[in-house]
Amino acid sequence: MNIDDLYRTNPFESTTSESSPTKEANMHRDLKGEELLSTVLQVTKKMGEMRSLEPLLQYAIDELLRFTGAEKGYIILVDNDGKLDFKVQRDAQGNTLSQVDEISHTVINNVITSGESLVLSNALTDPRFGAARSVIELRLRSILCVPLLVANRTIGAIYLENREFENRFVQADQATMELWANQASVAIENARLNDELEVANKHLKQLDEMKSNFVMLVSHELRTPLASVMAYSSLVSKLVDDDSRIVKMQGRLNESVERLNKSIGEIIQVFRMMSGQQDVRRTLMPISAIIDPVLNKIVPHAEQRNIRVSVNALDTLPLLLVDGESMKIVFENVIGNALKFTPDNGEISISADLNTEGVRFIVQDTGIGVPEQEQQRVFDIFHILGELKHHSSSKVAFRGGGLGLGLPIARGIIGAHNGTIKLESPGYDPETLPGTTCTIFLPHAD
Repeated sequence: MNIDDLYRTNPFESTTSESSPTKEANMHRDLKGEELLSTVLQVTKKMGEMRSLEPLLQYAIDELLRFTGAEKGYIILVDNDGKLDFKVQRDAQGNTLSQVDEISHTVINNVITSGESLVLSNALTDPRFGAARSVIELRLRSILCVPLLVANRTIGAIYLENREFENRFVQADQATMELWANQASVAIENARLNDELEVANKHLKQLDEMKSNFVMLVSHELRTPLASVMAYSSLVSKLVDDDSRIVKMQGRLNESVERLNKSIGEIIQVFRMMSGQQDVRRTLMPISAIIDPVLNKIVPHAEQRNIRVSVNALDTLPLLLVDGESMKIVFENVIGNALKFTPDNGEISISADLNTEGVRFIVQDTGIGVPEQEQQRVFDIFHILGELKHHSSSKVAFRGGGLGLGLPIARGIIGAHNGTIKLESPGYDPETLPGTTCTIFLPHAD
């Protein structure tokens, strides 16, 4: 039977009068031709608009029972292990059936295995299924079962039955039900994928929360003993201020604790960025309130290596609307990076210029440079520049390094200010020292 046949008659109209259904069961048979096709398409259209699987299946089976006059209806899906999952089972009154075994599994298995529909006008007398135990024990008569197909793959089946009447379903019904099932299959598969996506997203969200909680817990567990170490180190320095060896060891201890504390802070900062928790609290402030504290920390280390740090044209800048603490992290990471990759006796310059769009900060060094292919990757989380054999754990020594988080954090903070940051270098050469330029642009605040 084809679509043209649907315009001529309702395929669910009984062909016999000897065992015709009741008037109530026959109500849907008043639909013919275009009205019948329109009803099928309206129902399938609504199914296509439903995004959650369970209400979709309940709506589908209720409409099928109303439309066909069947006594009971089932929608069965095949799970990932190939097992049958009875997703919904209802009677014509809308009641949920509890006994899924009271149907013909023989018929269902046949349809799902073959991918072809079955229409039984009287299952008890059908030569293929009349001897089946379920058919005999349940006294099954009219059965209509069609596969749910998606891309030639059987994802389940629709099973309808009527035990009271013979010939409730006839061969002409198959085309209508397959049209219905084809539309329902797509809607069901989309809804199932949508449900799986929601479950996966929920799981990912839970994992993200667990990750954040774990990072914060680790931070607390590491920083608590660090605080004790710092306290006892300070106490020791007061008790033995004349012992140069202990003072020296105490200084190294403090440096190590500070470096570890900074690494913990970087990890927390990165995870906040990754989870969208970058908190930017902007206030008006002069650039000196940001740069001066950073230089106070970095310049002493630069002087130890005879590296000259110059600052130009910053005092003419207007007040900046920025998160001061976050911007300190940016400049500490950028200038610190320049220090690490500039050999002794080199130079680092910090300058700025102002235009109608915003402020541009430029940090230049006379260091070993950055290979062209690395100039974008240095902003990737955990990316370490250069070979690990040349890597040291110092934050200020030549080619010293850390976790590879400084520039990614800087980019995240600048991005939260709607700005940009980029790295440019003629290339890498430890002999000619081509140097590197890092440019930070901050747009004027609205």
